[in-house]
Amino acid sequence: MDVRKIYKLSPTKCRIIECLLNYRALTTYQIYFLIESSSIPLTFPHYTWEQVKVSKVRSLWNQLSQLHKNGLVTVAGKHPDNEQRVFCLTEEGLSVAYTLLDIPQIEGYQRTGWEGDHGYFPYALYRPPKERLLRHHLLGIDFNVLLELLAIKHNFHFDFIDNRYSAVSYSTLDESSGKEIERIFRPDGEFIIKTRDGQQRFHCWVEFDMGTEKGSHLYEKFSRYKQYLEYMSLSIDRKSLAASIPNTIFFVTTAKSSIWSRWQNVLRNFLNAIGSWSTYLNLYVGNIESLERLILSHINQDLMFKNKLNRNLRQLLEDPKFIGQPKPSQRLYQGSLVSSFCVLYDHEIRYLGWNPYFTVTQIDSQSHQIYLYVKYEEYEAGGISKAIDFARKFMNIDSMKRIGAKEVIPVLVYSEKRPVVLDFMGCNEKREFDIIFDKYLWHDVDANRWYDKNGNEINIYKMNPLTWYVLGRT
Repeated sequence: MDVRKIYKLSPTKCRIIECLLNYRALTTYQIYFLIESSSIPLTFPHYTWEQVKVSKVRSLWNQLSQLHKNGLVTVAGKHPDNEQRVFCLTEEGLSVAYTLLDIPQIEGYQRTGWEGDHGYFPYALYRPPKERLLRHHLLGIDFNVLLELLAIKHNFHFDFIDNRYSAVSYSTLDESSGKEIERIFRPDGEFIIKTRDGQQRFHCWVEFDMGTEKGSHLYEKFSRYKQYLEYMSLSIDRKSLAASIPNTIFFVTTAKSSIWSRWQNVLRNFLNAIGSWSTYLNLYVGNIESLERLILSHINQDLMFKNKLNRNLRQLLEDPKFIGQPKPSQRLYQGSLVSSFCVLYDHEIRYLGWNPYFTVTQIDSQSHQIYLYVKYEEYEAGGISKAIDFARKFMNIDSMKRIGAKEVIPVLVYSEKRPVVLDFMGCNEKREFDIIFDKYLWHDVDANRWYDKNGNEINIYKMNPLTWYVLGRT
């Protein structure tokens, strides 16, 4: 007999059961926003009673009560911040959920978790976290609800899997003992963002942080990322990795006023643990309030460089007083189709491990400066890592030797909000960082505004920023 008839399940009750299967534990409001995603207030997670459809919330509450009475749903605890009850499926309710979604209740029935491709988990693995870890779990739910809102607001598709699906077991050789050992790589989850035409794909790991992990625990966490990346790179080259696994970690923290100190602790342990993988694996640290800006920055990074920055540089490179590269002849010039960036040869890119965006400024007839453009939104590690890596290696690159490249000038490219400060406390590369970032510029790519390292604006009609350090400015 159909379980819908046995338990008198309405379409909405079936949706509630599916949400609880996907997310393990939810408050009434979280269920409401997930089912009625078009009703999520633009101010989420800060919303008031007046911003929700009260009749629908009450209806959901009544149906949850009926599911509770029928033994399919139970209370897992209370939200630590607002005392709302947190609901989950009972063991009987989980069995009903599997039946509703045609999931075989067979031990070891594993699926990807993407696009509703559910696997089977026994109740011991489904059961939501204990009260001590409930806040961590609910931060993950708020993250998902917010991304559902952003997907509607900015017209992209969002999909998420939690650590039941993102966890990977693998074997690797232990260098000290010479024996095979089993490791488990278990991020808190993964998410994928695609544009509606399905052309762009942003695949990221996510970590939810309550601000309580000490430095040693953070170091161990990021060391596990390094171990997994090294294992994966045994069978696939680094260039191809991003097609199969994420190349970014979104580190979502509850820190607000203390986010700067939390960022320093996370960044220090990330860079000390991740080693040479820092130019492959980017890291964003943000809270729920800053997440929209960071997500959009990540999604639009190709547009930022290939369109906006490319366009902004054209007028500077064509300045008759500018001596450097690239500077195409007028017969080759076709508006924005001409690249404003120099390029490395394929073997040089393989040596570097990534493809840099840079231009060249002539100091004298024998030597040049390299202006290296790296993306740096507030609390982002990738641009810092790439600047350090390029500065370490450029003297060994043949094309850099041929032009007499003397120094690298990082240009920190951002959109909307310039980071308050650039600092790098406590990392193993601190000394190199101080040398490399002795000279650098800021560039607001949206407003096409340039600033020296102290935040003073450079008037581009009086001074070409690409010659700012030719005269030895500090």
